[in-house]
Amino acid sequence: MKKLKRSKHLTIMVVPDDTGRVISVKFKAPLFIGLLLVWVVSVILSAFIIARHANYRATLAYDRYLEIKHGEFSKEMVESRDTVKRVTEIDKQMRDMLQLKSRDAIVKYTGFGGPSYLDTKLLENDVKNGDEVISRKAFELAVKYVDDQAKYSEKSFQEIVGYITEQRARLTAVPSGWPIKGWITASFGSRIDPFTGSLSFHAGVDIANDIGTPVKVTADGVVVFAAFDTGGYGNLVMVNHGNGYLTKYGHMLKYIVSPGQYVKKGQVMGYLGDTGRSTAPHLHYEVRLNGIAVNPVKYLDREVALK
Repeated sequence: MKKLKRSKHLTIMVVPDDTGRVISVKFKAPLFIGLLLVWVVSVILSAFIIARHANYRATLAYDRYLEIKHGEFSKEMVESRDTVKRVTEIDKQMRDMLQLKSRDAIVKYTGFGGPSYLDTKLLENDVKNGDEVISRKAFELAVKYVDDQAKYSEKSFQEIVGYITEQRARLTAVPSGWPIKGWITASFGSRIDPFTGSLSFHAGVDIANDIGTPVKVTADGVVVFAAFDTGGYGNLVMVNHGNGYLTKYGHMLKYIVSPGQYVKKGQVMGYLGDTGRSTAPHLHYEVRLNGIAVNPVKYLDREVALK
């Protein structure tokens, strides 16, 4: 005798808190499992869609933020280009004032602009038109233009600084001002020698004042001689200033520098005296250019005064 196959069922019962009727629902097992799987898949799919949607909105917001920042940066790039242009013009004015020219400068200032300058107009037009997306070509060309001009300006300013430094060194090497306060008692050039009474050449100027008056260097330089000179200068200091200039300070009471010492303009190096071939206290001040004595008066201040 055949046994009847029992079908499997699942029963879900809902029991209320009060004394109400108990509700029961009977499902066949395969149907219940199928519904459960559909529910799980729906939950997973819904979560995935919600996550993608949130990520999409975040991506849109970030893209918008990048567009705004890109536009702001593009405007700054245009302003940087204009700044570089103004710096280049200042560079040109400085070179004109200093009369400083070079091959690079001639090429650079033959005409301002060229393809790079014209191409960066693409970026400028995009910015002015309020375009949210700036063309990559315009942006790259603007960056290249600013970078190239910045390098040119850096190199040019280094050359200008070097030139000014060199000129400053030359200026500080040129004797100027009075080594002491006093009166000129003997001029440069031909004169009657006070000892022999014959005509002789005086290679400097004599400046008189009291013994012990400080004697100052008239330009930066290096002491090349500081000793008693038997040729008539007495206590003599000689300073080499470079660029062909050398100064002599003779008849000093004493000197307080030594050979090889670097001295600065205005530095006291000794005191006025009456040593050597001298008739009264004074300083013999001499300026030589490329070994030839020149008139020191042209290197003195125009105003001669005792203070």
